[in-house]
Amino acid sequence: MRPTRVRTLLAVLLGMAAVAWGVVEIAVNRGVTLPVLTWFAPVELGLLGVAVLVTALGLRSRLRRPERRPHPLSMVRLAALGKASANAGPVVGGLYLGYLAFLLPHLDIGDRRHRALICLVALLAAVLLSVAGLLLERQCRVRSGPGSDLDDLPAAGV
Repeated sequence: MRPTRVRTLLAVLLGMAAVAWGVVEIAVNRGVTLPVLTWFAPVELGLLGVAVLVTALGLRSRLRRPERRPHPLSMVRLAALGKASANAGPVVGGLYLGYLAFLLPHLDIGDRRHRALICLVALLAAVLLSVAGLLLERQCRVRSGPGSDLDDLPAAGV
């Protein structure tokens, strides 16, 4: 599994934002009402980001002590969680960013200002989720070098 690149995540964020902005713009031009936003999604997204961040910080402390190291299969699962979180953040954040970009010229209307605030909080929560996922993914990297545990493993095919 290759490490996630921040450039790729930014490209996904901007691509999803462009798609979301275009869809909302077309829908409104055709007479469709704007989708209703609640605080449920941003709060849940933020809680998920905090959970992944706490997992990454807890893993960091466990890796510092050799007697508390997690099982290698657990490390693979955590790396997959980190990669999924890092990639989910820009997708969801891009949708909210596109909606926010549509709402920005119309902030004089109270309902749209409220929706823009929800979009901004959701975007920040998505960034938190992505950063936490990147941190967790980086914690799960296999470090090789002098004095590492990988030196004690037998060579493949022996």
